[in-house]
Amino acid sequence: MQRNGSDPELTPFHPEHAPIVLPRGPHRLDRQVVLDSQRGRILTAFVELAAERETYAVPIGDIVKRAGTAKRTFYTHFNTREDCLLQAFDVASGLIVTRVIEAADAVTDPVERIEVATRAFLHAMTTLPEFTRVFLRHMRAGGPELSERWAGWIEAMAGALIQWRDASRADHPELPAITRIQAIAAVSAVCDVAGLAVLRDGLAGIPAIPDELVAVVVAMLIADVR
Repeated sequence: MQRNGSDPELTPFHPEHAPIVLPRGPHRLDRQVVLDSQRGRILTAFVELAAERETYAVPIGDIVKRAGTAKRTFYTHFNTREDCLLQAFDVASGLIVTRVIEAADAVTDPVERIEVATRAFLHAMTTLPEFTRVFLRHMRAGGPELSERWAGWIEAMAGALIQWRDASRADHPELPAITRIQAIAAVSAVCDVAGLAVLRDGLAGIPAIPDELVAVVVAMLIADVR
């Protein structure tokens, strides 16, 4: 995206292989590269505007103006504004899951893995500020489809916790298995505490909470609740 005359800036919604600014006139770019560039700019524009205005109800005309595309281009990629919203959530939430899993897979100690995963989760939120402001604070205002995607995302993160514990118990049989409810409660706690911090203090509120929140999550996940 071009921002206030600065150089184009790559965003989490824009694929690295596609240029942000397409060349003017005839060019030899592959059609898929052009489509990926357009889609990335539109997703970025939508999430930026939704974060600025604190609402999902951003007119499509405003989105394409920020993205530097035409309305017909929007409908090449998205059926509706709500479709754009859901695709933006899928991209950003998938990126967070990937970052958390990569960080946690790098350690083997079961308690350290919980700590690393929680910190990676919080750090990802600070590096995806528009996603955090839009989805973490206003997810429930996005309608039933977004709520269902959110629930699926929470359950995916919880599933990763369960898998890590199952793998750890091979070498640490003294550790209790993690139940589905226990895992969902831990992930939900991180989201809710981070969301409240953002509501009260903006993104600056997230770095102030990791140590205590990490300790809480560890306590939740090493307790035998069966």
